[in-house]
Amino acid sequence: MRDATSILIRHSLVYVLAFAGALTTAAGETFYKKTNGLFSTRPSETKSLQTIARFGPVGIGIELRQPAFTMQIKNVEEGSPAAATGKLKKGQIIETINGETLADIDPRIQLGNILAAAEAADGLIKFAIKGEAEAVTVTVPVLGAYSKTWPLNCPKSDQIVRQVADYLSQPKSTEGLGGIGMLFLLSTGEDKDLEIVRNWAHKAPAHSYPWYLGYSGIPLTECYLRTGDPEILANIQKWVDSAAKTQHNDAWAGRGSALTGYGSGHLNASGTHVVTFLLLAKECGADVPDHTLHGALRHFYRYAGRGSNPYGDDRPEIGFVDNGKNGKLAFAMAAAAALTPDGENSLYAKARDLCAMQSFYSTTFMLHGHTGGGIGEIWRSAAMGLLYEKKPAQYRDFMDNRQWHYDLSRRFDGSFGILGGAGYDKELSPMIRACLSSVVSMAPSNQATTKSGAPCTIRITASASPPR
Repeated sequence: MRDATSILIRHSLVYVLAFAGALTTAAGETFYKKTNGLFSTRPSETKSLQTIARFGPVGIGIELRQPAFTMQIKNVEEGSPAAATGKLKKGQIIETINGETLADIDPRIQLGNILAAAEAADGLIKFAIKGEAEAVTVTVPVLGAYSKTWPLNCPKSDQIVRQVADYLSQPKSTEGLGGIGMLFLLSTGEDKDLEIVRNWAHKAPAHSYPWYLGYSGIPLTECYLRTGDPEILANIQKWVDSAAKTQHNDAWAGRGSALTGYGSGHLNASGTHVVTFLLLAKECGADVPDHTLHGALRHFYRYAGRGSNPYGDDRPEIGFVDNGKNGKLAFAMAAAAALTPDGENSLYAKARDLCAMQSFYSTTFMLHGHTGGGIGEIWRSAAMGLLYEKKPAQYRDFMDNRQWHYDLSRRFDGSFGILGGAGYDKELSPMIRACLSSVVSMAPSNQATTKSGAPCTIRITASASPPR
């Protein structure tokens, strides 16, 4: 019996060692040149199937299969440049794109580089399809190359901004929590876009739903600061009154009431923007109750520099996955700093910079978070614009390392999705399209609107000072 057991053990060891050897060989022939990628979501070379949902404005999705990384067409978007060829179909194996096979680096980054090179040259992207004698050529618009200072002083970025603005100007293109699309249109500086926002601001109904209060309240107030239109100010007051009624323990729940099923009654992903709205409403001259504004400002200031803006009414969270809430808090603190007498010397300005800087230090954790993490990329990216002057090296590093993501997130119709953003990258998600495109428009030069016609800023009183 012992001899039989010994033989079984020896045979088992042989199989284990052989398997280990196979793994060592596979590891020795790794796809990537660098063991560790910059982004934690880098496709794994060992998984049997992974998806890159969009090859930017080309209009196809690509599945990555084994051996790593074999490209197979997942889908062709109707009306896209890829569909216009009439030759690209779901299931086809792509052998090369513009003569390149995927090699050495994150496939998403390589695809972004291929797209950028084509847009800077002749707009031609050639797909060598397995079993086909001739390559299939897709033509995308020539936009030129990005400047070294993009999105500022960059003709290519300007064209992308115009494409998005034209998309958002269409009826129903900013439904959902689409007020953020109005913020984008304000940022272009074009009179025709301003008129669209002004008409919206006259009619936008006051909401009790905090997601709307924040996402729509911010462009509502910014439109008034741009135009000084008294009809808009009257509407802002209705929104302020609604925000005051739905406040609970100095913040807001996700659905406008004191819910206790999650977040201990709060949902800071929505409530943080309500603070920004109220601060801007104060600047507009609206009657914002002191107890509402001061309570909210103190409440959210506590989270700055002490970890991450938490999910709800909790202690600051530990870690680098904040789902964009730190970026949102950076904008709230920026609004507070602009309203206080100390301005750039205020504690709010320091809080703004601390929250924005967390975007840089959490860069590896892109596309992580509740509901898929896509919304985190909106505000993490936008908050970096607040550091353009103070931390230019970090700003440039952050933007350049994410250029591929912005490009692959673009759609052929001029809108944006959020590549890899799960539920935030749905085909019919105009709010999200508007949000990510706002990353480009919320460049450093556009952080404050011109207050032509607006009254003088009403500064926050000393009683609003944060606790030391």
